[in-house]
Amino acid sequence: MTVETNAPTCTMDTMISPGDALHPQSEWLFQPPPALADCVCHGLIKNLPGGPYLLPAGLQPIFLLVLDGGIRFLHGDRQQQMARLNLCGGTQGPRQAWAAPGTRILTLSVKPGQLRRLIDMPAATIVDCRSPLDTLLRGEDLGELARCETALAVTRDPSQQIAAFFRLLFSLRRRRAGLDADLHLPIDLLATAPGELADRFGISQRQFERRFLASYGQSLRSFRQQLRCSRLIAACICGQRRIDSWAGLAAEAGYFDQSHLHHDLQRFTGHTPGQLAAGLARDDPAFWPYRIASTRMGQLFGPSGY
Repeated sequence: MTVETNAPTCTMDTMISPGDALHPQSEWLFQPPPALADCVCHGLIKNLPGGPYLLPAGLQPIFLLVLDGGIRFLHGDRQQQMARLNLCGGTQGPRQAWAAPGTRILTLSVKPGQLRRLIDMPAATIVDCRSPLDTLLRGEDLGELARCETALAVTRDPSQQIAAFFRLLFSLRRRRAGLDADLHLPIDLLATAPGELADRFGISQRQFERRFLASYGQSLRSFRQQLRCSRLIAACICGQRRIDSWAGLAAEAGYFDQSHLHHDLQRFTGHTPGQLAAGLARDDPAFWPYRIASTRMGQLFGPSGY
């Protein structure tokens, strides 16, 4: 199995291609430019309803920019204000947060194994963490970050905000053009036995396990458990699976029984199956993280779902 090692080249005039603009007062979906498409998924600019919400566990790192308003999150037993420009690691459980009225955010997921091509760290170092970008960058990268912050401060035009952020990512990627991606498994291989996967990469099983942990932030076994629940949630909210019977849904998704599914949903979303079904069925603003069209779920998060 090979991993691409050379960063694609591009000029700045080929970078900005905001795609599929949605309701201008609600959200914008945008695609990455060719030079970054192997590193990041589609992104989203979204207006949040004010008030509390629970974010489900997420499998991959996400850049999160607070463009307007503010977000507070629970850290231990205290609330903390989120910085304007952040890198959020993958999470292994739900996270409670509060959005001020009028909050608008930009989010962009990093594809598995690709974080080191943008930031000098493996995904494992930021699991369950939210770090302001200015604490992660050094030298010339900090200058590019300052230019991005200045550009974001003088416009509310989504196209210009997207362009400013991609200029920052483009500069980060360009300085790391010679770096290899971390280990990355196509999703259809994630069910393969670890020993066989190690053989595919030509390394020992111990080396494979260490590299997988560094790239994905958790062990293969833990990742598989979270992936199963993530894909189930994605299928339910996108209408691909009807919630007629939780027992039947549990069997279809590969759970031992309904109790097993119930445990995983609470573990990764903070909601019981009944709470999740009710929240999806009614116009509850706290459930905004689950209101994603089926055509956009894969664009925003890739084939793994959340």
